[in-house]
Amino acid sequence: MVSIDMPELADSSSLLADGQLKSQSIEVNPGYGSGSLYEVLPLQSGIFIVFQNFSLYGNGEIRLFTREKANPPLVCFPICLSGFGHISFTKPKIFLGDGFSYPELPGYEPSLFMEVKSNTPIQSFAVCMGPAVFEELTGRRCSELADSLDILDWHAGNRNRLERLQSLDIAQKICGYQALASFNNYPDDTFFLEAKGFELAALQLRQLDHLTGKKPRKPAADHNAEKIHYVCEILRTEMENPPNKLELARRVGLNDKQLIQGFKTMFGLCPFEYLRAVRLEKARDLIASNECNITEAAFSVGYSSLSHFTKIFRNTFGINPKAFAKESKNKSASMYFHKGPQRS
Repeated sequence: MVSIDMPELADSSSLLADGQLKSQSIEVNPGYGSGSLYEVLPLQSGIFIVFQNFSLYGNGEIRLFTREKANPPLVCFPICLSGFGHISFTKPKIFLGDGFSYPELPGYEPSLFMEVKSNTPIQSFAVCMGPAVFEELTGRRCSELADSLDILDWHAGNRNRLERLQSLDIAQKICGYQALASFNNYPDDTFFLEAKGFELAALQLRQLDHLTGKKPRKPAADHNAEKIHYVCEILRTEMENPPNKLELARRVGLNDKQLIQGFKTMFGLCPFEYLRAVRLEKARDLIASNECNITEAAFSVGYSSLSHFTKIFRNTFGINPKAFAKESKNKSASMYFHKGPQRS
């Protein structure tokens, strides 16, 4: 396994110029991989959108750098979309989403190492801002955010089980994919990217409020919460041939009206909108890993029409499956033509 420092992955040593984030694109050192280690886009509102979209020739453990005290303090809300394995921290963490989403803020630098998968698109999306901008936009103090994160650290260290809202998990992933697709296809549409930056920060703050108990759960959702979560499990495990609405309701002990209403209350989605999201996520992973071709991926998650699958995939991820598969295969093939550095 290659083990390197984050700055070593790029020719440029820093994202900063004169102590400030600047608009720039930093490419990965071709000895290690290909793609953009960072794409930084400052916006008029005072926030910065940051993308990562690269791949490495071998499995890697990247030592994450800590910002120097002279650098400007930033509050960051990231979401890791693909290619990430394990991320280690100074303390146990409870993530705010299933994409390794965890805020960073001045004086609160939690990340130490991250493991990434070889020849796999490593993609992330983050919104960053100065403390003053954060407080003006949200009406919250940075100290309040730090206190809430400390509460989560305490729960994680004591192995207390806290249940994230799955609707917010899904919404964060969709937000990240939409932002990345828009940046790749419509890089000048800063209005859309700014909206997605605000959305990601808001979703993570809402999840944080939920996990720390700042907002009570809706009684209607609590009544059938266990049954609704069982519905999610059924849809995930039987996505290739899911039961219909009436059968699904019967299996968990609800009527069809309770099923739909409970699902919408808890997730903001109907059961089969949720099913579509998990199907597409699974199909995308299968195509990216080159485990099967597009048709096999579509059929394995329950799509009987390849044209229908292609349309929904493109609308969700901003790229058609054929182009995505070609991109993934090209990155995998590159390992045979480039020899990465051998490091201990």
